[in-house]
Amino acid sequence: MIYLNFIIFPVIGALIGALTNEIAIKMLFRPYKPIKLGNVTLPFTPGVIPAQRHIIAKNIAETFETNLLSGDEIHKIVTSNKVKELMDRKVDEFMSEKLGPMAGMMAGYKPMVVEKILDGIQEMADEAIANGGDLNIGQKIEQKINDMNVQTLEELVLGFSKKQFKHITLFGGILGFIIGLVQATISIFLIQS
Repeated sequence: MIYLNFIIFPVIGALIGALTNEIAIKMLFRPYKPIKLGNVTLPFTPGVIPAQRHIIAKNIAETFETNLLSGDEIHKIVTSNKVKELMDRKVDEFMSEKLGPMAGMMAGYKPMVVEKILDGIQEMADEAIANGGDLNIGQKIEQKINDMNVQTLEELVLGFSKKQFKHITLFGGILGFIIGLVQATISIFLIQS
């Protein structure tokens, strides 16, 4: 009968471990809104992510810009020497295709035309990188996360992390099983003494 503990304790431990990890993962997002009893907000409501979404959104945006792609990098690409060379070639092509014999007469204006186009690109890139501009990637990511409803954010995060979260649940079950074995072993020593 005592050896039945080596089945019961580990099985119960595994169930408790897996279940508590599964609940903990769900509680990252849920409940979506605070739950109040009168004037008192229940602890852990809303879930961690809804409660701190603005901080999380800012951190994700900063991490993305720092480690993956920033507006400054795009700015450098758009205003690089490679773009200048390409623009010079394209103006040459345009002048020879569209102006025909007059292209030779207009050749003296080509550097000014290229410079004017490049100034426009530089100005556009500078405006785009400014606060609120189209190349302010971190700000755009942060805004999109903050504008997203919590259910969509949950689907997004759980969608690309589903496999990892299953491993966390499984790990909880394995850890609970091991703890159950330890408890069964301890119970034998306690009964014998």
